[in-house]
Amino acid sequence: MKGNLLAGLVQLLVTLAVVAAVILVVLVPFALSQPQPAAVLTSFLLGPLDSVRHLGNVAEVATPIAFTGLAATVIFRSGLFNLGIEGGFFLGGLAATAAALLLPLPHVAAPFLAIVVGAAVGSLACIVPGYLRIRHDASEMVTSLVLNFAILFAGVFVLNYFLRDPAAGTLMSYRIPADARLERLLPSTRLNSGAIIAVLACLGAGIWLFKTRAGLNLRIVGSSPGFATHLGLPSSRIVMMAQVAGGLIAGMAGAIEVLGLYPRFSWTHLPGLGWTGIIVAILARENPFLILPAALFLGYLQVGGNILAQEVGIPVEVVGLITAAIMLAVTANAIFQHPALLRLIRTIRQRGEASAS
Repeated sequence: MKGNLLAGLVQLLVTLAVVAAVILVVLVPFALSQPQPAAVLTSFLLGPLDSVRHLGNVAEVATPIAFTGLAATVIFRSGLFNLGIEGGFFLGGLAATAAALLLPLPHVAAPFLAIVVGAAVGSLACIVPGYLRIRHDASEMVTSLVLNFAILFAGVFVLNYFLRDPAAGTLMSYRIPADARLERLLPSTRLNSGAIIAVLACLGAGIWLFKTRAGLNLRIVGSSPGFATHLGLPSSRIVMMAQVAGGLIAGMAGAIEVLGLYPRFSWTHLPGLGWTGIIVAILARENPFLILPAALFLGYLQVGGNILAQEVGIPVEVVGLITAAIMLAVTANAIFQHPALLRLIRTIRQRGEASAS
């Protein structure tokens, strides 16, 4: 575990060096073109760190993507490139809202039980593509992408016909009961107790992955399928359990996001935090111990961009281009070294060659 952690920290330092280089290439020339170059650099780089409120905003942004990054880490460690995390996040939020509104939950345990329901229902978005891959050799990337949008349309249907508040004036659910909401941790921010759960989940997953036999078996199956077969490991069962675990985490993430931040469920589009979680997993090199710093880094970028747009008056589109350039430079190298993605590319290439011949 120490070796993996040390390697991850070295890679994280390399990532920070890349970020610094991109800032010099992208942000500094842009700042020099503005009337107040120092204000641009200060707002973006130091703004997220200049107050407790802004630090709370960073942690608030980092919480859901730490969960989805952890879900992606568990799934990708199995060797599959299952993208059902986005659908699981959406479905978890919807199911938790439905449970809080429709089920007679006891007041004390209402948030916990609603999160459990959200996790269980949301996990289907990852379980189904995983099962189709193992049982029928269907591409998990294709099936999970299609299923994400099927989940979205089904979820909007449920929201519209079963949870919608007709007095709200727009498509959103009835107000979530106060007993089912998560407690706030910092005033003037939306940081809630879900952040504590995220920290514990990442630490627990790291210990499980690197210090238990089950975690070792998962790493062997994901990195060396042939060696796993030689050892007699039940590869299909291990891979399937990883899809279940990742799906549960993704569903829990959506439930915590809704119960912690929103008085009503109003998502009519995929929220996108599942996709961001994949970036977090790639930045962390699929190491649960590095999920938190990777998520905080992306939260730092987002809050810095928001401050830059609000305080300096930079157009939101320009801020988006700057943060996107930084994220692209940071993740590009890691993406093309990702073992699951490389195996997927080889499989697609082999199937294309087979069909051509």
